[in-house]
Amino acid sequence: VWTTGVVRLEPGQPSIVPGRAEMLFQVRDLEAVQLQRFEDTLLALVAEADAAGPCAVTIETLWTVSPVLMSQAFQGALSRAAEKHAPGAVLSMPSGAGHDAQILARKVPAGMLFVPSIKGKRHHWTEDTSEADIVLGCQALADAAEEIALKGARGDLP
Repeated sequence: VWTTGVVRLEPGQPSIVPGRAEMLFQVRDLEAVQLQRFEDTLLALVAEADAAGPCAVTIETLWTVSPVLMSQAFQGALSRAAEKHAPGAVLSMPSGAGHDAQILARKVPAGMLFVPSIKGKRHHWTEDTSEADIVLGCQALADAAEEIALKGARGDLP
């Protein structure tokens, strides 16, 4: 996924030709190789635009986070619980977004449960989730947490 979330023009007035423009990109993927391809493509585009002129074009990396996989045991518990509460409606989907779980997973097992957004709109200013889906998600999360806690108490987690 490659998104542009910020575009700033200075001075930012409709009747004045901008003297400076700034764009903020975010790239996400589960594979480090794909992240590198995104970066290489962006670097090439910047170099091409800079060479073509008449404006100087530069790029700066603000931060880099390596992808981290979620715990298979946790994801399995979440999938089973979700299937129990929403039979036939469960999708397994990877996430390359910088969620808290991505940071935690570097030190402890972690998993993520997503509930559907209305009309499939995610990471969008109109994103919303129905109350019924939030309730189902909470029920699934509670069941998964119970399964994980019981397995952990028995020493059955990897």
